[in-house]
Parts: sequence; C-alpha cells; structure tokens
Amino acid sequence: MRRLAILSTALLPLALAAAGCGDRALVLTVNLLSFLDPSERTQPYGPIPANVVADFGVADEQVNLLEGLGDAVDAESASLRVRARFENATGSATGTIRIYVAAADTADPQIVPPIAVLPVTLAPAETTVVAAEVPSSPQLADALTRSSARIAVRISLDTTGSPAPLQGVETIEELVAIVVTKRSL
Repeated sequence: MRRLAILSTALLPLALAAAGCGDRALVLTVNLLSFLDPSERTQPYGPIPANVVADFGVADEQVNLLEGLGDAVDAESASLRVRARFENATGSATGTIRIYVAAADTADPQIVPPIAVLPVTLAPAETTVVAAEVPSSPQLADALTRSSARIAVRISLDTTGSPAPLQGVETIEELVAIVVTKRSL
C-alpha cells in the first residue's frame, strides 16, 4: 500500500529558509511505523517447530515522501529508533529483527545491508521487548531525502533446542527516523 507523507506546505518554505540561516538545521522526524499497515505492525508467529530456523518478512512498503526534498537539502545525518515486543506463548528461540530502508527504485530493499539488526531471545510464556537506537546512517539519510523509499522488516528465529513449538505475537511499537538536513548550496 502506498502512502503519502505530507508536510504542511505553509511551514515548509519557512523551515527550508531557516535551514539556510547560519548553522541552523532542519530536523525531520519521520514516523516510519505510520506507513505500515496495522497487519504489518502486529503479527502472530508460529507454530514454528522445534529445531528449525524460520525467516519471514513482516513488512515491505513503499513510502512516498515529500516530493523534491532531496534537491533542496543535504542530509547531514539520520538515525533510527526501533522497538518491538514479542509476547511469546510457547517454545524458545534466538534470532534477529532486521530493518531495511532503501531508495524506492531499489528492486528489493532486502538486497542492501539492513539499517538495524537487533538480537532477540524468546522464552516460554514471557514478553520480550527489543529496543535500539541506530546512530547516523548515510544509507538511511539518502533513502529518506528522496521522494520515496522502501521499508522492509524481516525476522529470523532459531528454535534449536526448544522444548516445544514456538508461538506468539510480535508487535513493532516504534520505528522513527530522525533526519538532520541543511539547505543545499
């Protein structure tokens, strides 16, 4: 599903003008989670049998951003805050959550290195929260200053040694990018 992120057209000229004054920067907070369908934010997983490695996609969305922002500003940095919750019912596993953000013209956002790789350990009848802040990423800055980007999330779970099939619900609670830009010269 394609969505359009709209910044107030009344405030954009003022923000871009301020970005060019002195050393002031335009800081954009992009709630990437808001572009994902509710079905991509919360998903059940399992049952995944014991002693297997399961790798599955959670989300893959194209995001339409503000048209032409890349021509008006240079990205100085971009960071990412991520938080996910696993409400595990049965079984145990170790694994990773991988977050990909790439330019929309990328055939598959998962062919570029992930922006974030977060380790996760799941135990029976426990809720696990995984959170991280990824410092400045040139790849993220480049993708988010274009007119559109692709966001993908994948999870890999290894149930080797699990006493029972793995089953539960995963929820992405936060996926926020902070992009610091300056006016192009």
